[in-house]
Amino acid sequence: MRSREASAIVNDTEKGAAELAADAARSVAGLEKDEVQDYLKELLEGRAVMSPLVNLANEIFLAIEEGEDHREAAEDFLDLIDKGGEKASKICADILKDEECRKVLTLSYSSTVVKALKSTDKVIVLESRPAKEGRKTAEILAKSGVKVEYWVDAGMCKALEKVDAVLVGADTVAVDGFLNKLGTRPLSICAEKAGIPFYVVCDSTKILLDAIPAPDGEECPAEEVWSTSDIDGRDNIKVMNDYFELTEWDKQKLITEDGAVKDIERKVKEKEVSKGVLRFYPAKA
Repeated sequence: MRSREASAIVNDTEKGAAELAADAARSVAGLEKDEVQDYLKELLEGRAVMSPLVNLANEIFLAIEEGEDHREAAEDFLDLIDKGGEKASKICADILKDEECRKVLTLSYSSTVVKALKSTDKVIVLESRPAKEGRKTAEILAKSGVKVEYWVDAGMCKALEKVDAVLVGADTVAVDGFLNKLGTRPLSICAEKAGIPFYVVCDSTKILLDAIPAPDGEECPAEEVWSTSDIDGRDNIKVMNDYFELTEWDKQKLITEDGAVKDIERKVKEKEVSKGVLRFYPAKA
């Protein structure tokens, strides 16, 4: 199995949450038992907004607490990511087809979203500044034969006039909402106003443990947006670069490997929580 340092996963802004969790699971499977906690600690402290990493840590700690092999738990989690994502993508693709959603708009990059969109006629991809993850989505879909339009984020309202639905992924699914790349919340508001159906697709590793507060974002280097050395009057300008935002549940439809989720709160609360993972989080208010 390939192994990646925890720091490499924490600092990776190219891959989606599911792909990073898969990298982490492969790495944990190659660790000795006395190395596991420090590795998971670095992951949780570095990427708290990514529920698959939280859920991986939870499964590993549960295994250790129950006297089971952490390597087997890591391999089981990796299998869940692989099969769950594939199944969720297929179910989502079938739903889009059944609802006659042949032209779809998406934001940023998600491996699960990309797989679901490969059977559509046309996809509008918002670039998702500042890292422009939308380029990766556009290139993969185009190579698969899908017609793609690539739009700047500010054009989302105009782009919505050309599609049948919106589809995005999620880094975290919680009772209050879902966390995804910045721009998802205004896209959801605009889609609702325009009467465009809004779908969220992910595997169940994205569902956050109920005992852990939903993260409110992840601030990234300001230099990605505007280098301070280029700012005239920089002492009075603070450059903000939040990557993620929480979008409250309203009319969006969540799709996982179990199909369309009708009761998100029940889905969230059914997961067992380890004592190990709770050590890294304050008590939920």
